[in-house]
Formats: sequence, C-alpha cells, structure tokens
Amino acid sequence: MSVIKDLNVTDINEEEVEEFLDALRPGQISLVLFQAMPDVMFWIKNSKGEFIYFNDAFRGHLRIKPQVGMRDCDMVPVEMAQVYMQDDQTVMETDQSIWNKVELVVTATDGVEWRATSKVPLKNRDGMVVGTAGISRRVGLTEGVPLPSQQRDMAAIVGAIYKSVDKDIKVSKIAESVGLSVSSLERLFKANMNTTPKQFIIQAKVSTACERLIGTQMSVKEIGVSVGYSDHANFTRGFRKVMNMSPSMYRRTYRRQ
Repeated sequence: MSVIKDLNVTDINEEEVEEFLDALRPGQISLVLFQAMPDVMFWIKNSKGEFIYFNDAFRGHLRIKPQVGMRDCDMVPVEMAQVYMQDDQTVMETDQSIWNKVELVVTATDGVEWRATSKVPLKNRDGMVVGTAGISRRVGLTEGVPLPSQQRDMAAIVGAIYKSVDKDIKVSKIAESVGLSVSSLERLFKANMNTTPKQFIIQAKVSTACERLIGTQMSVKEIGVSVGYSDHANFTRGFRKVMNMSPSMYRRTYRRQ
C-alpha cells in the first residue's frame, strides 16, 4: 500500500509524487530532517520491534536513554509497552497504518502525558513488510494537530484540562462545557484513552507537578497549590497514588539522577 495513497489527501497526484520520488538519488530525503522537529518524536523499528533509529526528541523524552536494539519493554512500563508492541504487530500484519492514535506516554521525569501517535508499515524492495516507522506529538497543548473529529474533540478537552491544572477541576463542569452528560464524557474517555475523566485529571496534575518538582525551585507545598491542591496532605496522597512515592522523594531521586 502506498503511504501517499494511505494519507487520503485529495489535492495531490499520487502517481506524479511516486514517480518523482523514485527518480531521486537515494538518501536525499534524510532522517536528519526529523531532528528539525524538536516537538515530534520519530523512530524506526525492525520486524522484531527493535529500535533501529530515533531522533533527539525521542531520546530526550525518556528517563531510560534508548539505544539501538532496545524494545519498548526495555524503556517503558510493561502495560504501555504491550500496547505499543501490539500496535506495531497490527500494522505489520495488516499492512495498514495507524493515524493519530491518542495514547498515554511516560516522560523523562516519569510523569505522564497524552500524545497523538501515527505508525506506518515499512517494506523492503521485494514488497515484504520488514518493520514500522512512527511519529508522536503531544496533544491538547499545540495547534494544528490533524486529528479525526472525535480525537480532535478529545485533544481539545485534554488541552483544557492541562490549562486548568491550577484549579479544582470538576468532571461535571468539563462535561457541561462540551455539551455532554457525565456518562457520555466517561464513555468518550474510555473509548479514546482507556481511563476515566477523574483519573486523567489526577494524572494531568501529577504530570505537571513532576515537571515543576524537577524544573523549578518552588517548594513542594507551592507546587501542590500550583496544580490545584489547597491541602498539602491531599496533594501528597494523590501524587503517591500515581507515582508510588512522595513528591519530596520524587524530587530528591530525579534531581540527583
């Protein structure tokens, strides 16, 4: 399957583009171009799921620094790795691309964030699928991410939550703001993110707190307030539930590293 055809873009001539690309000297469309997109993670894997190439954005996104030959299970929690590897397998077995799947990804500070991931099958000269390539971009905080309508709505909700982490966010208010019932909003989150709105709000607050614990000089109490926790004990309990350690321990551990 042609990647160009798979894109379903109506204003380009697939045959002309393919002919032009086939006539180019190999190597001119370089992987180095992906280094010019610091907000976009890019990688290539072989049929075993081993990383063959990744850009600096990918390398800088994870606490465990990736190396060629590693697999997802070597770098991220097993629950997430299983989802990523299953998607790779599906792409290779069906020869069908995955476009803008919104999924949970860990960050360099062991926080969590939602990203839009796309994956395409890679073929050798004989037409056999021999691996996958993918890109991933954070959703909800940047403009111009070309998402399908439902995922675009989801990204807008995610962005609104991240922009309001300093407040006491009510699920009922979120539902009201997008014209949905609470039960409909919960189904939307379950279908697109495999979590609940309440759980995601906590994860967004903790993810933001992780960044501030490492990247600022704010006290732990100030950081708790900055992500909407007026009660320090509640902040510590919520943080520990997600990260399995206290905010103070998290700061000491990862600042030292």
